[in-house]
Amino acid sequence: MNKIILGLMAIIIFTFVSCNKADDDTPKTFTLKSADVSTVFTQEQFGEGQNGCTGGNKSPQLTWENAPSGTKSFAITMIDINAFGPGIPFDHWLVINIPTTSNSLVKDAGNISGANLPLGASHTPNGAYPNYVTNPDFVKAYAGVCPNVGNTNQYEITVYALNVATLNVTANATSTDVKAAIKSTTISSAKMSVTASR
Repeated sequence: MNKIILGLMAIIIFTFVSCNKADDDTPKTFTLKSADVSTVFTQEQFGEGQNGCTGGNKSPQLTWENAPSGTKSFAITMIDINAFGPGIPFDHWLVINIPTTSNSLVKDAGNISGANLPLGASHTPNGAYPNYVTNPDFVKAYAGVCPNVGNTNQYEITVYALNVATLNVTANATSTDVKAAIKSTTISSAKMSVTASR
């Protein structure tokens, strides 16, 4: 009888351990969140001195978790997906070469100084170059949201896990060029959608 009881206990313990191991092996979802915004931008993230907006022009804090295996760097984009009409976007912010030792960006990481970015990371020109500003260095920063009066625009903030440590783009690459380079090296991505209204 004792042998039967011991055998049953061994089966129960083995089953419990196996179930826990299976749970541990379940892939976790790559996620992106912000301490500053959830679904709607605040005045702090609005642009300053453009199109009548008087915001703080500060990029939101971002945190991402559960990056996939093989990730060698991260990139961030923030895009107004219908800025000039359906399917006509404007790129507000691009950051590349974020090291895997970082899983967040602080508030105002998009400052033109670049001082708030993780070591090794850099801005690339936003959508103002070259159509609105000819100097790519001038627009290597966060461009605050600023929809037209009466409009509610939708923005996508996306973090990309890349299979390269350094993205191969030129100094005067446009945001379209950078997005193409990001797409070609992406392992996985996570995004959040945020709106802004005036």
